[in-house]
Amino acid sequence: MRIEIRMGRKLQIAVLGSSKEICTKKAYDLAEQTGEEIAKIDAICLTGGGHGVMEAAMKGAKKHGGLTLGILPWGRMEHYNKYCDVVVATGIGFSRDAINLNSCDGAILVGGGAGTLNEATYAYIEDIPIVALTPSGGMAKKVAGTFFDERKTEKVWDVKTPKEAIERILKEIEKKKLASKRRGFKKRQIEY
Repeated sequence: MRIEIRMGRKLQIAVLGSSKEICTKKAYDLAEQTGEEIAKIDAICLTGGGHGVMEAAMKGAKKHGGLTLGILPWGRMEHYNKYCDVVVATGIGFSRDAINLNSCDGAILVGGGAGTLNEATYAYIEDIPIVALTPSGGMAKKVAGTFFDERKTEKVWDVKTPKEAIERILKEIEKKKLASKRRGFKKRQIEY
């Protein structure tokens, strides 16, 4: 598959999902595979920098030489997972979810609970492409295939595999970039 992305920088794909407390083995494994797929397309893997799904996605990205970015809720660069290359300590608690979404081109939901739902609704409001890896369970399974309100601004795409998640997110990002009126986007082909 060949996708043409108009960018002057690397894509930044957020992986959003279960914290360590509610992360299942299945969600962890799928998040790790998702991180691997992100690295394979030379995109930046962005997470909240914590454990559970966040750690797994970054671990997967690092396996393939990917760059990782952790945006922490805490005011110090402590308590991040060991796979973070770049750490941003916001000091604003879970309001940092807005920074996570404002800093990504698209988001992939893996498992998750209330925090993941908060991030997903923020992505919806900001018209950021969202896919949900439904076999991971949790919030990803609950919101997959839906719109959050009658405006139907952004569908939460239902996907079954990490590879399918990347394929769908790239398609949706490209649609957004083609519709953008901003200048300065460079064409970059991604073989997938």
